[in-house]
Amino acid sequence: MKKIVITSLLIAFSMSGCEVLNQTPESSFTPENFYRNADDAKAAVSTVYDPLNSSNMYGQVMWILQDQATDDSEWGGGRSTANQAKNDLDKHTFTPATSTFQSLWTTVYQGINRANAVIERVPPIAMDEALKARYIAEAKFMRGFYYFTLVRLFGGVPLMLKETTSLNDLAVSRASADEVYNQVIQDFTEAETALPPSYTGADRGRATKGAATAFLSKVYLTRKDWAKAAAKAKEVIDSGVYDLWATFSEAFLIANKNGKEAVFEMQALGGGFGEGSLMQGYMRPPFDRVNGVAGFGDDPVTENLYKAYRPEDKRRDVTIKMYSATTTPAAPASVVYPAYVYKYLDPSATANGEGSNNYPIIRYADVLLMYAEALNELNGPTPEAYAAVNRLRRRAGLADLADMTKDQFREAVLLERRLELAFEGHRWYDLARTGRLINAIKAQNPTITVPAHHVLFPIPQSEIDVNSQLTQNPGY
Repeated sequence: MKKIVITSLLIAFSMSGCEVLNQTPESSFTPENFYRNADDAKAAVSTVYDPLNSSNMYGQVMWILQDQATDDSEWGGGRSTANQAKNDLDKHTFTPATSTFQSLWTTVYQGINRANAVIERVPPIAMDEALKARYIAEAKFMRGFYYFTLVRLFGGVPLMLKETTSLNDLAVSRASADEVYNQVIQDFTEAETALPPSYTGADRGRATKGAATAFLSKVYLTRKDWAKAAAKAKEVIDSGVYDLWATFSEAFLIANKNGKEAVFEMQALGGGFGEGSLMQGYMRPPFDRVNGVAGFGDDPVTENLYKAYRPEDKRRDVTIKMYSATTTPAAPASVVYPAYVYKYLDPSATANGEGSNNYPIIRYADVLLMYAEALNELNGPTPEAYAAVNRLRRRAGLADLADMTKDQFREAVLLERRLELAFEGHRWYDLARTGRLINAIKAQNPTITVPAHHVLFPIPQSEIDVNSQLTQNPGY
């Protein structure tokens, strides 16, 4: 657990672009004298969001876990097998020592500790009370988000609700999954009451009331509390804040970042600002150059996913680019199935990691699908459930769903989730929470054996080595 420690002093300096931090020598800042005014509070809150953009979260690690370990992406097969961690995630041969888990664990707990610092240290600051309440709500939202990430991936984890400022007394045991989920619900609920419905200007992209409500719907969906999941999704729908773009491709245009379909996104700022998105560089194949820069070919698309789209589905060619020996650029013969993620292309990027593509953590389309799924589990496919799904199908150029049984509609919604939300970080959770992980991977690649306990990832071995109170997930 020593790796999760981050002091309040580090909070003040870990976020680039915090304009208030260039006025006093670094050595003079302490936790006691940093939190003095509204600018300090704003800078501290900004650092709570910062881990999202890290390569140890949505910069790379999260989509390795959420895509590579599913039937949507396959490492190898004529593509690079050099990265052992990615190959192990894909083939489900990972162990507690696989570095990916430690990278994520460390970074998420850094975010949690920053949130804890804001929640503890901002309240005494003399500043506008409404703004103070919003900053604290943002920190609670992000703490809820980070714990929701951990509990879905690892199960019960240490529940740290106070700022960690020293290396002492860090032998903390795991809370139960129920305890973590209860805290997540509390954080999102408290954030929901104090966050604004939207922002303008430079504040766009911060946590909103609608984002907190949408995450509550997702928490309840994960917990199979269908009534609450449906109710929270409907609150988002009825808010009038969000809507679908007319075409699927518009949802991913850089010009539409934080637009009407975005509920919560990882923010990216390319053009040399150092806060760009890694997706456009990592996911493009190495034989495809944009402005002279080749991609790395990470997160390659499976034939199984590509063929799951009907040819007339307008989402397919926005989501995936299929290369061949005759395309420009041409795919080399060594690549068995040259299909790659195309959603996050920044045509103006001049370096990998400088893409301006936001990563959609929750889109309005996801809310509609959660609403449809929850309604169906409660009462079968109601007219409202059909209407929610069919909005997305019509946009995709597909016929409406109709006249289905409850089981048929459930399968249809899960397929829609796969096709609509591909490479947006939902597939692993959907397979794990519905008990479909093993069969889905087997259908995609019969050579991969997925043990039953892989519905949770292992606690990082390096954390267990330094914390005698931690226990490993069964099976590892």
